[in-house]
Amino acid sequence: MLKKLLCGVIALSLAASMLTACGNSSSSGSTGSDVTASSGVALTPEEAEKIQVETSLTIDGEKIDTTDLVMCTINGQEVPFDEYRFYWLTCCDSYTNAGMDLNDADTLQAVKNAVEQQLLDTYGVISMGLDNGVTYGDDQKTAAEDSYKDLISNFDSAQSYKEALEAQHMTDKMVRDYYYNSMCYSLAGNTLLSETGPFSKTKDDFLKAVEDGEFCRTLNLLVPYSCGAELSDEDKEAWDELTVAEKSSKYDTAYSNLSEDEKKAAQEKAKKLADEVLAKVKAGEDFYKLIDEYNLDPGMKLNDSDDITSITGYYITKDYSFVQEYIDGAFALKEGETSDLVETSYGYHIIKRLPLDMDYINENVDSMTSEYSQTYIYKACNDYLANVKIEYNEYYDKLKADSIA
Repeated sequence: MLKKLLCGVIALSLAASMLTACGNSSSSGSTGSDVTASSGVALTPEEAEKIQVETSLTIDGEKIDTTDLVMCTINGQEVPFDEYRFYWLTCCDSYTNAGMDLNDADTLQAVKNAVEQQLLDTYGVISMGLDNGVTYGDDQKTAAEDSYKDLISNFDSAQSYKEALEAQHMTDKMVRDYYYNSMCYSLAGNTLLSETGPFSKTKDDFLKAVEDGEFCRTLNLLVPYSCGAELSDEDKEAWDELTVAEKSSKYDTAYSNLSEDEKKAAQEKAKKLADEVLAKVKAGEDFYKLIDEYNLDPGMKLNDSDDITSITGYYITKDYSFVQEYIDGAFALKEGETSDLVETSYGYHIIKRLPLDMDYINENVDSMTSEYSQTYIYKACNDYLANVKIEYNEYYDKLKADSIA
């Protein structure tokens, strides 16, 4: 639950999939261009290229010419206006649907941050490939063109394609660029960020790390902020029959619907409960039973549903992709010791450090090696992305919610 994962090109992939889903809904009418694809005949790339989707950028009341406009560069890679527009409008839609006011300065900054993260995740990985000897060329261009043609073949009129583009805040050129970027992204990922890449770890690496004492095994009793939210009677139905994940989900949903003041009150309530649980731990009550009663971390899974002591817990290193506060709290303990409250962005943790179970490690060495390897793959990527240089054009600081349309 605590792992940080790469976003990649998920948003663009979803948009392309939605475009495809729209393909069979053909319609007739003006396209705003001279395209005249025949109904029932697959749209050709030449016809699609002529379709114009109206886009605009308005700064200080003035319309800006977006032809060939570069909104920013990421390690020197140019991000064109059409692509930035896609992320901007998609993020604005998400925040609006969540009831957020886009005219609020904090919300607007959150939109900017979300757009930047999406772009960094895509162009950063591509740049990481370039800096590590990955070459993008004709193979990626050919694969991108083939994917684009497959997409276009789903549309039997220019109008249906145009409507799909407009619905997803995309343009035809951006779709073409997306496919090429996704091919480059995939090549970089497969070359650098896979189990056969330069940052992966072998079984021998893993076992040596275990032998050298790099691993820490912990139990985690989590009292999340969300547990301070009030649940409805419907949510509480058959409560004892729900899994920890299901209980946690219900609290998360209730918490997400609270106002900021209500969330603060819920956090105070959660802190009070966490203090009560910690007092029971210090009084010597059985830690496993307290996990059974209070924990809302779904990661504390039972290997034997009838035995609360069968929880494996977490095997982590100091480089593991958990939140830093948890790592620091875990490694500050000796085997058998229990922490005070450790606060993270999730809530309040009480951590118990256990001896390593070598029988368990040897039985699960392949899966644990893979997880150990992924930790260092993610770390290598995240360390690279943290140093990516992004430079914006002169309009960025003046962007408002309605600047881009």
